[in-house]
Amino acid sequence: MTTTIDHTLRYLLLIRLVVIGGQIVALAAMDAWFGVAVPWPRVSLVLVLLAAFTLYSWTRLARDAARRDERHYLLQSLADIAALSALIYLTGGAFNPFVSLFLLPIVFAAAAMPLAYMTGIALTAIGAYTALMLLALPERHAHAVAGRFDLHVWGMWYGFILSALCVGLFVARLSRRLRRRDRELAALREEALAAERLMALGTLAAATAHELGTPLATIALVSGELQHLVTDEEARSELARLREQVARCREILARMSADAGALQADSGHRVRLDDYLDSVVNDWRQRRPEVQVRFVRHGAAPAPAIIADRVITQAIVNVLDNAADAAARRIDIDGAWDAEHLQLDIRDDGAGIAPELRARLGHEAVTTKREGMGIGLLLSHSILERLGGVLKLDALAPRGTHAHIRLPLTSLVVP
Repeated sequence: MTTTIDHTLRYLLLIRLVVIGGQIVALAAMDAWFGVAVPWPRVSLVLVLLAAFTLYSWTRLARDAARRDERHYLLQSLADIAALSALIYLTGGAFNPFVSLFLLPIVFAAAAMPLAYMTGIALTAIGAYTALMLLALPERHAHAVAGRFDLHVWGMWYGFILSALCVGLFVARLSRRLRRRDRELAALREEALAAERLMALGTLAAATAHELGTPLATIALVSGELQHLVTDEEARSELARLREQVARCREILARMSADAGALQADSGHRVRLDDYLDSVVNDWRQRRPEVQVRFVRHGAAPAPAIIADRVITQAIVNVLDNAADAAARRIDIDGAWDAEHLQLDIRDDGAGIAPELRARLGHEAVTTKREGMGIGLLLSHSILERLGGVLKLDALAPRGTHAHIRLPLTSLVVP
């Protein structure tokens, strides 16, 4: 609310300066072209006081940001009504065509303020207009204003232009702010939905890990008993390999259950960025030996020290796995860093991304693989986004896919 009041007050003060300039032009025209004597000393005093109050209010905006609320807007509107009342009283009273300017504070309050404040401003403006109709005019020249119908018509025309300009500027600015706020709210809703999806995936992973624990334990037990019963060495070797794979599955499920829903793993360790990239790529190469890999890295030396954890590593590995699955023969990995960002560019020579999938990859659980679940890129995108990074997928010409990872080092660097 403070930010909204701050912008509204700033724009109100700018519009007040426009109105002050317009009133000076109108009074000068009355004096020079229509022969109406303007009491310049008293009019100038009112305009100078209003300008000084505007300048004072502008300088106070930055210092009182934490304590600013609707009452400050109410005070500014009352100052506008008081100054306008004084000027109209000095230059013709209720016969002055600029009495229509009393509508401006009401319009602005109706667009930006609660009903109670708008009602107070409207009643004050109505009371000021009524008082001008009842009070005696201070100067004889005011009767000349009342008797000049041509002056009244020209004044109405000029007042309409001034009012239309001020209302148009204020409403246009307010409309832009409302549209920007709607876009921000829509982005926040999208982020909330993505967080909910990620949390649901984490909950599902933990539940799945728990449910698979019992059958895997049974498989391990039975395979162990069979290993002791069979005499064929080849069968015993296969059963031993089966038990190793079951043990690996149980280890993966235990880690998945422990890390489900976590953004930052507790097992993070300090390592230099270049060593970390070498370790991730080399470990991944051992898992995917069938893929030809070209890996290069470059950046400022010495490389910064970072906190490397399983979650960030898994986000990178998911992208590498996706590239390996899509590649025909090889993938290229380029790692680079500067003082602010880490960048990874992963290119494969596969068939590329289908146009209908390009906008969905990384945002929905979609896959073109027969045995895939389509959550790898979704998890990587969510993890990198929460760390302030981005994951972009683009098609290469004539074939292939380019995955671009950009991550701010503030999320990784050791303080």
